[in-house]
Amino acid sequence: MLKTLKELRSVPHFYQLFFARTISNFGNGISPVALAFGVLSIAGADATSLSIVQFARTLPILLLLFLGGTLADKFGRAKVMGLSDMWLSALIMIIAVSFILQQPSVFLLVIIGLAAGLLNGIWYPAFSGMVPIIVPSEKRQGANAALGFGSNLAFMLGTVAGGFVVSTLGVGYALAIDSLTFLIAGAMVYPLKKLPQAGRAENGDNTKFSHELKLGWREFITRSWLVSVVIGFAFINATIEAVWAVLGALQSEQKYNGASSWSIILGCMSIGFLLGTVIANQLKPKRPLVVLMLLMLADPLFLLVFGTAQPIWVVLISAVLLGVAMDVFYVMWATVVQQQVPEELLSRVNSYDTFGSFLFGPLGMLIAGPLAITFGTQTTMLGASGVALLAILGVLLVPSVRRLAMKIS
Repeated sequence: MLKTLKELRSVPHFYQLFFARTISNFGNGISPVALAFGVLSIAGADATSLSIVQFARTLPILLLLFLGGTLADKFGRAKVMGLSDMWLSALIMIIAVSFILQQPSVFLLVIIGLAAGLLNGIWYPAFSGMVPIIVPSEKRQGANAALGFGSNLAFMLGTVAGGFVVSTLGVGYALAIDSLTFLIAGAMVYPLKKLPQAGRAENGDNTKFSHELKLGWREFITRSWLVSVVIGFAFINATIEAVWAVLGALQSEQKYNGASSWSIILGCMSIGFLLGTVIANQLKPKRPLVVLMLLMLADPLFLLVFGTAQPIWVVLISAVLLGVAMDVFYVMWATVVQQQVPEELLSRVNSYDTFGSFLFGPLGMLIAGPLAITFGTQTTMLGASGVALLAILGVLLVPSVRRLAMKIS
């Protein structure tokens, strides 16, 4: 990885994107710990309250992805990213101040969460299309891995910092740090709007959104391997999001040592993320999608181990394995899609990809709390493990998934 990072120094503007993403992901590491235990600390709040807050933050992302993809392709990915990050910083600071003043409410978190979700829905397709603007094709797998490495190192440090700051200074100060990371990241990436971007509309050009969306849909739907993986991940991500947003904090509180345990589990998952980016940087499988889906069996394994309250060291090992699988998938999947999809349509296709992949994510968050209350956290997590296993096996049955070959540069 160090060799790859050195090689990428010769790519103009790459490190500007690299540090912006790394800094904001430090804040992303803090937020799962701070927000989950912040909600549970509000008088009268319970697991259902946490589900509602997390659902509010996630649903708008799906609603805005298509618009975000078209905006990014036609009006500039760096501009969309930078503005989204800076506005998101302001919203997080509002929540932080409410906790510092000891006046938080579930209603406020839901309203702010809805607005933050809208911004994230615009931001993600823009980010997913930034690498081809900056990095030549022969270095994109390394660039994807490097971005993942920096982001995951920052996320790991953020989870540790989140647990420490929440337990010492409180939720409000942890969220304030999160807010500042997004402000810095947005200010760093916004100047990249001056870089040329294939297919971007110039001043005075007319853009018909319905036509642009149809072009992206056509590129997406004609690739059966892409559609199959996206459908599979709709179910896989529902289980991951349910644990990430609700069940992980509940299980940590009920069976382990609360915020400190959940922070350590997330930290170990981040170690897996780091290892995953290193592995993905060197991995060049002939049939990439088969390898990636087999690796994702780490998800049902983690849910099984964590859900049955195995000794903490076993849970931590399974968290590392899941982290490895998720980041190898992220790097290799981004590279495959960048190879197979025309550059000028990349953000739009990625918006369909992300929409489908996370379609059931908000539902997983929304029902996780009530299911845990009704059937118990353990039963809910075991059910999620079964859903993830069936989804992975279903994707592997699709012929085009097994046949797709990676282009080796």
